[in-house]
Amino acid sequence: MFAPENGETMCKGVSKGEGLRFAAATMGVPLADTVAIGDSDNDLTMIEVAGIGIAMGNGEQCAKDAADAVDTSGLAHAFERLGVV
Repeated sequence: MFAPENGETMCKGVSKGEGLRFAAATMGVPLADTVAIGDSDNDLTMIEVAGIGIAMGNGEQCAKDAADAVDTSGLAHAFERLGVV
């Protein structure tokens, strides 16, 4: 599947949430220790599955509603606030 409005390629029946579960399990990281940052409806499962789900301030309302927090200062600020960088 292809989303022409944002250029993402997706596999039918596979969500970003399942991808996050797989990546965390493969690396031995508890889901509670994961962070997901998204901005649209295709990010919802990832935001919901992550230990901390963050929506970008300019994102869709559905992402903001699903998130634990909304960051209006951009991705770099979100990483900085979380202590990732």
